[in-house]
Amino acid sequence: MPQFGEEFLAELRNRCDIVTVVSRYVDLKKRSSSFVGLCPFHNEKTPSFHVNPAKQMFYCFGCHAGGDVITFIMKSENLTYPEAVHYLADSVGLHVPKTTAIDSEISFLRKRILETNRVAARFFHNTLMSETGKPGLEYVKKRGLSPQSIVRFGIGYAPDSWDSLIKYMHSQGYSDNDLKSAGLVSVSESEKSHIFDKFRNRVMFPIIDYRNNIIGFGGRTLADDPAKYLNSPENIVFRKGENLYAINYARTNKLGALILVEGYMDVISLHQAGFNAAVATLGTALTPAQARLMKRFTDKIIICYDSDAAGKNATRRAIEILKNVDLDVKVVTVTGGKDPDEFIKAYGAEKFRELLDGSSNDIEYKLGEISFKYNMEIDSEKAACVREYLGVLSGIKNRVEREVYTDRIARETGLSKENITAELNTLIRRRAAEEKKNEEKKVYTSLSGSGSGTISRNNIAVSRAEGDVISLILNFPQKIDQIEKLISPDDFLTDFNRRVYTVLCEKLKENPSGQPHLMLSSLFEPDEVGILMGYITEVGAFSVDGEEVQAVADRLKAEKKKKAVSGELSDTNFQQYLEDLKKKGK
Repeated sequence: MPQFGEEFLAELRNRCDIVTVVSRYVDLKKRSSSFVGLCPFHNEKTPSFHVNPAKQMFYCFGCHAGGDVITFIMKSENLTYPEAVHYLADSVGLHVPKTTAIDSEISFLRKRILETNRVAARFFHNTLMSETGKPGLEYVKKRGLSPQSIVRFGIGYAPDSWDSLIKYMHSQGYSDNDLKSAGLVSVSESEKSHIFDKFRNRVMFPIIDYRNNIIGFGGRTLADDPAKYLNSPENIVFRKGENLYAINYARTNKLGALILVEGYMDVISLHQAGFNAAVATLGTALTPAQARLMKRFTDKIIICYDSDAAGKNATRRAIEILKNVDLDVKVVTVTGGKDPDEFIKAYGAEKFRELLDGSSNDIEYKLGEISFKYNMEIDSEKAACVREYLGVLSGIKNRVEREVYTDRIARETGLSKENITAELNTLIRRRAAEEKKNEEKKVYTSLSGSGSGTISRNNIAVSRAEGDVISLILNFPQKIDQIEKLISPDDFLTDFNRRVYTVLCEKLKENPSGQPHLMLSSLFEPDEVGILMGYITEVGAFSVDGEEVQAVADRLKAEKKKKAVSGELSDTNFQQYLEDLKKKGK
């Protein structure tokens, strides 16, 4: 990540008090020496999100997100580290000093790509309105787009030509490298010096972020092309999993919610009919980053996907992702097997408004989908249906809401509420145990650098011992010289902890008076920062005393030795190994 001067960052944090900044996103309550609220990064009913004004840091004991004010903005706004620094600096009128030549080059490249996209968008739109663009104009008119919508969304046409855009962009002073950086051209495989227009004979949809920057394009083919839609390749300004089509308009809608649909034409058709809250993903399934982006502008999402099997599967996945960031989710079922665009054309805006008014919440939608699959007159099918019902109810955190649906299921099935409740409580306990197990596995997998998703018993012990070392450095940076004399990077077996140890040692040598917890956002990714903040904040496995340097070093080396001895043992022999250690008093 680009580095900024320590004096500048200190001034930035001083002006951007973390409590003030976080309060724009979270309803914080004063509790002792800290502030507490519901975490904005995961779904919870009981506050586990803490902000420490003295240390200028935040930490969630539920999802383990944590860091300083820069990390918070990175996660909340889906920004890179330098983008978050500039975002905060702009908010308080602080000038950002130039950093390295590389940083300046990246900043210039970003601006150049946005300029290139803007000029290309103008070319595509002008082409659509010309004689050359007749095929594209006929298509959009056939799809029912009004002249106002064509202009509003900047719709264009890429000619059926190998170099029309290239020639135009050259005439405007843009180089081949500019076009390559923006992803507007492709490079010949046989002749690397030869480039050609990436988008050809396609209706073009500019993709605009919430800051009104044209960050990329989506092109709909008018030919017999297997790639029906083609997006710009990802680059430093365009990450399709972090943006939404039409968010630039929808973020200021008066509906008080966002309508999530599947495609460009669905969005435009709804906006044209007066529903300017519609947004769409960019050719991929909904991502957590897109859910967090929506949460910036609303607490309510209405999913309106196609009513076919693929649309229903996508709806179920989207519900879980949206609920995980604490969004209120409703689902519109478009009748007649139509998508929103087809429904609007067939029945009009008022009928669609009736669909919105009759939308069901996520629980009702799931229960309805389940009941549709079973014949409740057959006992075996009724039992299977109830099992699926309880699977849905076990995920409801609110007890009152659970009881309401338990009552409904009892009435619908004729089963006693007591039996349903007993089975539900068993399922809830099982689910809680599984979630806890998965959370531990996730944490320790992150610590070990293992991508396998499995963690052996001795790996966990090693990770904990290594975590104690990192905890010492973060909590007692003044001990760094003593720590380095006793521990080397080679003593670490897990990739993550070894990298953290090496980086922190180097940074504390450069700046002995530095505060490690304020260095983290510039050195590691936000999720990694969250893990490391746990070493500072959480009491438990990683809680160590500043006087225990020798003991921590000895424990790390001992666990490393155990790993070497026990790593190849079978389960039976591993148990025997542990028993032998107990007998020896170890």
